[in-house]
Amino acid sequence: MNQIKSWLQKMKNNRKLRCGGFSVALTAAVVLLVMLIGVLADGLEKRFALQIDCSFNAATTQSETTNRILSALDKDVHIYAIIPEEGGNATLLSLLERYAAASSHLSWSRESIMQNPVLLNQFSDAIGENEVSLDCLIISCPETGRARVIDEDDYYVYSYNPETGYFDEAGFTYEESLTEAIVYVTQDELPAIQMLTGHGELNETDTENLENTLISANYLVERINLQSGGKLDPDSLLMILAPQYDLTDLELEKIMDFSRNGGNFFIISQYSDPTNLENYHAFLRSFGIECYPGLVIAKESAIGSYYADSPVYLMPYMQETDVTYNLVASGQDILLLGGARAFYQPDDMGQGVQVTPVLLTGEAYIRNYLDGVSLSDQQEGDEEGVFALSLWSEKMHEDGTLSRLFILGNATVFTDYWVQNNTDSNAFLLQMVRSLQGADPVELDIIPKNALRENLTLGNITPAVVVTIMIPLLVLLGAAVVLLPRKNL
Repeated sequence: MNQIKSWLQKMKNNRKLRCGGFSVALTAAVVLLVMLIGVLADGLEKRFALQIDCSFNAATTQSETTNRILSALDKDVHIYAIIPEEGGNATLLSLLERYAAASSHLSWSRESIMQNPVLLNQFSDAIGENEVSLDCLIISCPETGRARVIDEDDYYVYSYNPETGYFDEAGFTYEESLTEAIVYVTQDELPAIQMLTGHGELNETDTENLENTLISANYLVERINLQSGGKLDPDSLLMILAPQYDLTDLELEKIMDFSRNGGNFFIISQYSDPTNLENYHAFLRSFGIECYPGLVIAKESAIGSYYADSPVYLMPYMQETDVTYNLVASGQDILLLGGARAFYQPDDMGQGVQVTPVLLTGEAYIRNYLDGVSLSDQQEGDEEGVFALSLWSEKMHEDGTLSRLFILGNATVFTDYWVQNNTDSNAFLLQMVRSLQGADPVELDIIPKNALRENLTLGNITPAVVVTIMIPLLVLLGAAVVLLPRKNL
């Protein structure tokens, strides 16, 4: 026992051991403190999303619009990130962390379809299996039973470059796409849009992109077949998309009753559609609209009114009307119609009908493809001039009820994925639907993040320079704390 006390006394009197032990203890304490700070910081980051957004376009910084929506969220939303474990979109993952930190009603998890194949069955009624890819998000709300899938194709916006004649990637829409989906799955009631069926109209495959755009704006799309007992609701917009067969007399009467009760119409009539649909065209004439037979082709000299070297792909001039003013004023007037029909107003247009051109061509001619002659070569007798590719008609009935109709001579402007993502067709579609439906779609004033890097300036690199300088300074400070007590050893 005396030997142990003697040994301890020697250690106490040994300056090297005393200082060395202090240094070891101090180093251990510093390491432990750093570990605790790291754990605490990680917890605070997950709870409050405190990490500074150092990206050049602030892609993970939420707008006031998103913060307002998330703070008002009163239904639970879970986001399944179907993203590979290796890699993944770091910007999107960081944004999900910030969304989850902003609302206690929102959570997310990283999932694998291979490891959790049952996941898709949970949403079989709300989404299609084909919509789920290996790199997507499933946003779901158990209370409403709605879900939406968004993938990397939903995160980009393009703009037309008049100098090159092509469309360039202009920005990212991570925040807008995600916030739109959250609003969609949590909204209590959705305004409905009716699509007429039973006459060879565009089918569900044809209208998939169109419907996705409407659903993204929080509309509910319903198909109505009048021949099988379907009923029209005057409070919901009726879409008639390129019918191939005529309306029956009874159907025509139901549609006219729909109009007399204030129902509104969204019509697409393509150049290849039949011209002998008597009841259907009688309905259009009641709104002061006649269809030209044939394909509208731009004259080669009308530069700017068609795309690249293809006069059949028209880029019409949007007119400044009551329903298009916002689009024209904001520069959202770039459309592309790949093969279009034109319209005109008949001489015997009835009273109470007012028709306004919405889209006009440049100098063009109409080629009647039914005569067996080349589609593109102008022939003697082809009508030429400036034509209306879209019209807006308002019909006042005798009792003062107003019914409105929008017609467009091309479907691809709303159904072709590439066209939708490279032009302003989605903005145009929603503006027309909103003007007809009366119920506003969800319009989020979230500006896309710039896809082009800014030029390097001192202001851009200041945070990086500060961090670069602070790291070695902190290391030197830590070394000084540890080594200074040992300087006299």
